[in-house]
Amino acid sequence: MELDAEVSLDPERQRQARRYSSQRRAIALAELAIAGVYLGGLILAGETNRLRDAAVGLTGGRVASIALFFLVIWAGYLIISLPLGIVSGWMLPRRYGMSVQTFGQWCVDWLKGETIAIVIGAAMIEVVYALLLATPAYWWLVAGVLYLAFVVGMANLAPILLLPLFYKLTPLDLPNLEERLETLAREARVRVRGVFRMNLSAKTTAANAALMGLGNTRRVVLGDTLLDNYSSDEIAVVFAHELGHHVHGDVPRLIGTQAVATVVGLYLANIALSWGAANLGYRGIADVADLPLLILILGVVSAATAPLLNGLSRKMERAADWYALSLTQMPGAFISTMTRLANQNLAEYQPAPWVEVLFYDHPSIANRVRLAQRFAHERGVAQ
Repeated sequence: MELDAEVSLDPERQRQARRYSSQRRAIALAELAIAGVYLGGLILAGETNRLRDAAVGLTGGRVASIALFFLVIWAGYLIISLPLGIVSGWMLPRRYGMSVQTFGQWCVDWLKGETIAIVIGAAMIEVVYALLLATPAYWWLVAGVLYLAFVVGMANLAPILLLPLFYKLTPLDLPNLEERLETLAREARVRVRGVFRMNLSAKTTAANAALMGLGNTRRVVLGDTLLDNYSSDEIAVVFAHELGHHVHGDVPRLIGTQAVATVVGLYLANIALSWGAANLGYRGIADVADLPLLILILGVVSAATAPLLNGLSRKMERAADWYALSLTQMPGAFISTMTRLANQNLAEYQPAPWVEVLFYDHPSIANRVRLAQRFAHERGVAQ
């Protein structure tokens, strides 16, 4: 579909975007506070020791008692956080026209996500406590290495195993557009295993695209909300941006950086668990009663390092934007794409600098537009 590239920012949509963004941030911070109070309350009240004794009494075995303990802790948090989860996940997007799901449809997706998280989380906790028992001095380092292997494995498998549980993926089936995108991939010397259409419109009105997978599962996924509402020039720019991530090796770089942050978090957790064993009545660091303390420390480290990781991500996104501009030589299409995305996705065009630094893993729309304008000026290319 060829659309008029002259697109202007919608003032009313921007007013809504500012409200939507601030409300989402407030809810996210509230959810973090609830998690911290919940875990801290369990630790300070000594409830984890009693819960551990009850789990051991009911199951009789270490593996089963760890699993039961984890499930009870998880269930407790789900109960107290579910109201905010409904507001942030369903009510707020519906209020602002970003979601088209019924409450029942949202609940099905929520149950799928929680089931996957519980299964993966329980398996990871069992491995961690096996390491705590077997190698108490270096468990954090071994766990970090295993985490890296897990993330690499998930990066390979998620596009073919997990994503189809939530979205229908089909071949692009647009011959002219496919030929154009294949030409861009050849020019970039990137072998993409496929370009797929994802039925985002079944759940949301937002447009999106993503680079997914590693090796044989590496692919570019374009939402139907993008394909059906943007010109071929605009889609080509988006595709070129994803090629930039391929060329720069951004997925492995992000995985490696996250692994380093995880190892740091696990090392600090090791110190905290030793302190807990000495001061909170735990039966050593391999006592499952210290699980809330372990989760709390990892959560604090994750929150503290998030701005740094977001900064790295923004740097990668800027490089991918510049690559897309260099490959396509279409700053005008890039700018119109960014403007459409700001209008369609309720993306705040120019958030406060502190908001962008703390919360954004992509540059703001305004900064991305300025980058394209700078490119056009430096290269002498018409906008």
